[in-house]
Amino acid sequence: MTAQAFTIRQATLDDVEALVQLRHAMQTELDEASRHGVSPDDVVDAVRDYFAKQLAGNHFAAFFAEAEGKIVGTGGVVVYDVPPSPSNPSGAEGYVMNIYTAPDWRGFGVAHAIVDNLVRHAYKEGARRMWLRTSDFGESVYRRFGFEKRDHYMQMFLHEYQP
Repeated sequence: MTAQAFTIRQATLDDVEALVQLRHAMQTELDEASRHGVSPDDVVDAVRDYFAKQLAGNHFAAFFAEAEGKIVGTGGVVVYDVPPSPSNPSGAEGYVMNIYTAPDWRGFGVAHAIVDNLVRHAYKEGARRMWLRTSDFGESVYRRFGFEKRDHYMQMFLHEYQP
């Protein structure tokens, strides 16, 4: 496949089923059932309820990459408050989740564009620390943004971020 154009848009309540399907695909690919004993099939309804509730509120945002009339990637961020600290005086943090790119679209910048939108969104919402868990495959995407490896997760601070 040659590089093709894609667009990024923010998800709405009309996109709940697409988010559920893409999360299921990601968890199936990561073989979550063998790691946790519960199949992605067993949590589909709970995932649907989560996205419907969260998209209706103010603390969660998801973005899609679209091309050729279909969704080729997605990602989400939850912005929430923790007690302020010297490393994060605002106390607002962003947890990046559900980054997934369709296999045929990997290597074309889809995940990078989605993460860029997630970081911008979280910054606009006041987050000054972001963190996530990643597969080994996805780690390089996050390193390009400045995320650093910490034990079982990656994080970055947005003190000097320029949107």
